[in-house]
Amino acid sequence: MLYDVLQDFDVQYRYANGVALRYYMAGRPYVRFEGTDGWVEAEWWKGVQASRDEILKTKPGPGEIQLPLINEKVDFIQALKTRRETLIPAEAGHRTASLCQLGWIAIRLGTRLRWDPAAERFTNSDEANALLARPERAPWTLASLETS
Repeated sequence: MLYDVLQDFDVQYRYANGVALRYYMAGRPYVRFEGTDGWVEAEWWKGVQASRDEILKTKPGPGEIQLPLINEKVDFIQALKTRRETLIPAEAGHRTASLCQLGWIAIRLGTRLRWDPAAERFTNSDEANALLARPERAPWTLASLETS
């Protein structure tokens, strides 16, 4: 085996405000957004596709969010070169990566978990909290980013 990641999974999240999110692997790595008017899929090697061409031509209205149609790695390098902010804020990236890790922990333990996003801890499982970090190997440590 060349890797130790999940190849197939189906994880369901429910936010405090009632929004439900289903994150699953359906035979290929992609992101799919589904709504009442159709769907949009993004694959890093194919680009963006939609159930109808009009969906990709739709301009966002006032207060609506437009998803950038740029590879996040290219955006990151461009932001470094130009000293501008990335299109995806660091906090959004952190929360996205957290969802992946939380799902992996739930699958590994085979149980339903409750997450406190402010404390960044599980509220119902010490065993799950133990999987939030791994032991560091000397001489490497994580230094605090706070300045005095």
